[in-house]
Amino acid sequence: MLGLTETWHPDDVTPEDKLPPSIPDILTRAAIEAVPIPSASASLMTIYDGFHKRRAHRMGQALAEITERVTVEQLEARLSESESLDAVFGTALAAAASSGLEAKRRMLGAVVAQAVLDDAMIDEAILLTDVLSQIEAPHVRCLEDVHRVQKEVETSGERPPAAAGAEREINQRILDTGRKYPSPLLKTLANLSLLDAETSWDRSVDYVHGLTTFGEEFLQYLHGMGDADRGDPV
Repeated sequence: MLGLTETWHPDDVTPEDKLPPSIPDILTRAAIEAVPIPSASASLMTIYDGFHKRRAHRMGQALAEITERVTVEQLEARLSESESLDAVFGTALAAAASSGLEAKRRMLGAVVAQAVLDDAMIDEAILLTDVLSQIEAPHVRCLEDVHRVQKEVETSGERPPAAAGAEREINQRILDTGRKYPSPLLKTLANLSLLDAETSWDRSVDYVHGLTTFGEEFLQYLHGMGDADRGDPV
């Protein structure tokens, strides 16, 4: 179905792959060819082909992560059996293709592979792919920054760790760290349940208390995929 091999590698994806062009691809190429200046049209097509190749490489990294954990036969069989898993697979590849964050691309592949191996992991895969599709390097830097200060104040005794479900004490260092980042970014992290934050009447984030338990687990998982802040090398 996918034309993959057991030795799949991101660089195996090339513009010559026997996949039908998508409608957006057809329309983009038609628009470029319609540029009245031939030299400009040729240059734009070269740029677009390079973009297309890099996008395929990014998607290939997620695919490589999947096929390191499951066989192609397993993947193909499970995708045909489960509509939910097939949807997760599509979401993960689309998110990987458009992301400049390598650890995110690899984590997307790992999440899909876990769901391929265990039906019970599909719901978690739906959640994680949704979260991953909405974050990029700036969000990760914010999580890392807040988490670092949070651990410092808790280790020093400046603010004792809160019991599960208990309200955390306000800490000025954590507040100041959170306020270094724009409100829309903080709100995204809070809405994804990665950041423990309170909002005011005007919907700006006023108080950042630290990462949620889910946020800490998510960041740890992302770090397990490599340098979480490393961008696309291609």
